[in-house]
Amino acid sequence: MVVPATIQSGAMAANNWSFSAGMYQTVEMPNPNCRLVSELIDGYQIGSDPGSVSYMRVSPAYLIRTKALQDHTCLLSPKGGSFVPLNPRALPDVVLKKGDILLAKDSNVGACSIVTEDMPNHSISGGIVRLIPRADVDRHYLFAFLKHPILKTQLFSMVPRGATIAHAKTLWLNCKIPFPAQPDAENVIRYVSALSRAIIEKELAIRRRNQEIDDTIEKEMASKQSPETFVYSEPSSHDIRVLGRLDAAIYSSDYKEKIWPVLNYTKGYETPSSAGFTVTPGPSLEIKLLGTRLDSDVQRPGFYTLLIPANISEWGTMSRIAWLGTKKKLALLRKGDVLIGEAGFQKGRSIVLIDAPEFATTNAHGLYLRREDEDIVESIYFRCIFNWYRSQGLIDLMAVGGSGGHFSPEYFEFVLIPKFPRTMREKIARLYHCPAVDIATGLRADQLVEAHAERNSNLGIWELDTDLQKLRASMADIQHAIIHGQSVKIDAY
Repeated sequence: MVVPATIQSGAMAANNWSFSAGMYQTVEMPNPNCRLVSELIDGYQIGSDPGSVSYMRVSPAYLIRTKALQDHTCLLSPKGGSFVPLNPRALPDVVLKKGDILLAKDSNVGACSIVTEDMPNHSISGGIVRLIPRADVDRHYLFAFLKHPILKTQLFSMVPRGATIAHAKTLWLNCKIPFPAQPDAENVIRYVSALSRAIIEKELAIRRRNQEIDDTIEKEMASKQSPETFVYSEPSSHDIRVLGRLDAAIYSSDYKEKIWPVLNYTKGYETPSSAGFTVTPGPSLEIKLLGTRLDSDVQRPGFYTLLIPANISEWGTMSRIAWLGTKKKLALLRKGDVLIGEAGFQKGRSIVLIDAPEFATTNAHGLYLRREDEDIVESIYFRCIFNWYRSQGLIDLMAVGGSGGHFSPEYFEFVLIPKFPRTMREKIARLYHCPAVDIATGLRADQLVEAHAERNSNLGIWELDTDLQKLRASMADIQHAIIHGQSVKIDAY
């Protein structure tokens, strides 16, 4: 963004004579070969808000809220109440189909996602618009630049400040999308489009692998249940003395029914401590304790690599990495550690550090489980079981406190680990971590998506995410060149 050195009276009049400098921020696009979003679409549809009277506890129809559109993913995020069960009769008439581009114009302004399958029983809230790209416009090229920070930068320079909830109205139509200005521009557009599709497919593959892990766990437990059936009973005073907790949730029918498959597993179960894990809270990073603290979005010499729970995705990957500079010595993470979020929205999110960066640490909201024998299979297996607990809502039931609750180190003994055979543990571990030969370089646009699609079926979540970061890095480099009007040499990618 650039704040002009001088402001014309006409510009001030257009902004109700505001003296706020932020109202006059502009975005300079070095590449003059740009087109407005309005020129790239045949139109758009706006969702609607039927009101809470139409909300239901269970329904086959869903309203998608703006929080389903997130910057760190191309896909819709169904977590945290972003998909609201709705009375089918109140469902807005905006029908979602595979390939639709959704853009948030209110609240989460500028966030963008793509629909990856037909969703006839889903529609969008009034804060979201469904774009209809022109037939001669490559929708995945358009989507790639709608996801780029340049779009939000432009929007924030247009949206008025001071409102509790930001509203972009139709200002997003005036945002510029840059296009390559070189003889083989069409090849560049096709390559950006292919990268966009490969990134989307890679994210889908990660989610599918995560679901495959949960399905494998459930299938193994279901195949080895004792004949005993579940019968709920009220807690006794002895139960309370043994558990040492008064939380109503862990004595509820909901909790006991969900934990029953583990308790009834014929091969038994063990606790994290008996399985060889120790739980350690991350260090506090408060400035009053550190003395000096420098935060960075890029790696710098001597800085700690900061892996915090807020940046752990639902699928066991890191959506973002930051760096921290301080003179204070902090506890270091190491290969094989299981990093888990302790509180709030990040509670229970987890990742295994297959290749832990050197000089890496976390914060006080991060708990890490460590094995002295460094058995990576056991670490991955525990993480997958723990994530299954989270997907079942058991972590929420075991946690305490408001604002999302806390899952403190002492509560890990309630996470009972079924004693799956070693071969089954290894099978589950391979779904999370399964290396493969790197993909060939110098692929044409028509080869790129196909090559990655074939590769996706052979990788674990960790390797899929490694591929994803490389694809995103290539995309960022090409987009930077296009934005700055520089020539792009596809062979380099």
